[in-house]
Amino acid sequence: MSAIRPVPATAGSESAAGITGRTGRFDLAFHRVGATTRLGAQFVSYPFHMTRPFALDAALPEFATVYQQSASGGVYRGDRMETRIALGREAAVHLTTQSATIAHDARGSAARLATILDLEDGAYLAMTPDPLVLFPGAAVETTTEVRLGDGAVACLTEAFVVHDPRAAGATFARLASATTVRAASNRLLFADRFDLAGTDLLGPQGAIGARRLVATHLLLGPKERLPEPTALIAATTGEGFVAGLLDLPNAAGFAVRVVADDAIAERAVAAAIFRLSVRAALGADPAPRRK
Repeated sequence: MSAIRPVPATAGSESAAGITGRTGRFDLAFHRVGATTRLGAQFVSYPFHMTRPFALDAALPEFATVYQQSASGGVYRGDRMETRIALGREAAVHLTTQSATIAHDARGSAARLATILDLEDGAYLAMTPDPLVLFPGAAVETTTEVRLGDGAVACLTEAFVVHDPRAAGATFARLASATTVRAASNRLLFADRFDLAGTDLLGPQGAIGARRLVATHLLLGPKERLPEPTALIAATTGEGFVAGLLDLPNAAGFAVRVVADDAIAERAVAAAIFRLSVRAALGADPAPRRK
């Protein structure tokens, strides 16, 4: 398994606007031990928090579930947060959150959220956080780097919802996202990037009009361990949202793009994609996850 890269545990970091924000780390490494997946090396710093891994699936004893929690009120200006997950050969993990995460007004100093995922041969990772809630003035930059070993599968969700608690017509300032997926040999399989302002999305001329949630579900890995396209299409047909299925380049897998009225409308889609992914990769349906 690749070693977890050490990051200095500083009290804060300096943003481009000169604002000192919080620095947080959530680094976990998992190993397959017999019929189960066990947590190995770990480092979790404020504002992150986690409980012990749970064995929620009687039919899937190898499948460990971890809730990534926060001890603060969300993401603030200048924050620098890193999540690093390493899975050993044939380990299986579900990483989710306890609830949605609020991104507050950045006042010109964007928060940066980095995710690094390293999957050894045959491993399975479902990373399905609840949506990022973008308050007026929020500015967030996210990066996701994935390395897939031979036969490894990742089911990854990135979703955001636009929210104006005062209903004053305000929106977030900026959201930038960069995702790269590489094979074990470091060959680039897939890259996806966007950089948006709230005004690009909302209103009569915006890309999503009156809808408020945008989600991307990536299903990465060999096709024989991924859901059938027909099943994914059936799961993304319903009321309150529109969705599209993309076949990714270099046989990297599939992407499902969703635009929904709100988080409630998209919740059933996310749950169905997660269930189909677990069934295809591990051979049984997962138990419901409590939030």
